[in-house]
Amino acid sequence: MKNVSEVLVDKIIDNLIENNSIDVADVDVYKFGVETTLLKALHYTSYFVIALCMNKFLEFAIIFAVFYVFRRNTGGCHARTRIGCYLFSCAVIFLSLFATELNFSWWGAAIISILDIVVLLVLSPVQNSNRNLDTEEIEYFRHRLRILSAIFVVVYIATIGLRIGYFITLYTIGLTMDTLLTILGKLQR
Repeated sequence: MKNVSEVLVDKIIDNLIENNSIDVADVDVYKFGVETTLLKALHYTSYFVIALCMNKFLEFAIIFAVFYVFRRNTGGCHARTRIGCYLFSCAVIFLSLFATELNFSWWGAAIISILDIVVLLVLSPVQNSNRNLDTEEIEYFRHRLRILSAIFVVVYIATIGLRIGYFITLYTIGLTMDTLLTILGKLQR
């Protein structure tokens, strides 16, 4: 018996075939793409709802931006099932937004961020069953992580100079969440 998402994906694919938008020979590729797009849409919609319910949309936008760009280069912990991934990622967003209630001094946050960057540079990228990397890919992600870390430090220093301490906290939360998932991914492997 098909679940709701499978039925929806099949209907979309059938519609694309009927309209001659895709070739029948490419159905599996398009099924994967449609399924992935729908799952991402569900994830992001849920994140927005969590942020709106917590009245922390600005915080979400900043934390998620930092988390997302680092996560794409570091890898880390991944759930084994789609529902596990969904629940785990929603929990990460909720905990990140909940962490905004903590009071950090800018220098305390800076120390945490420096430690995060050191850990990420040492451990990353973390491979998992969904992402096996060859030597060239590992070096590629390490190179991108070094550049990203340098950009992060420049933005961090500029934000300190502008005296926007709350943003420093948000940057730190996003980076720390990625660091924790990177460490968990290393332990998971």
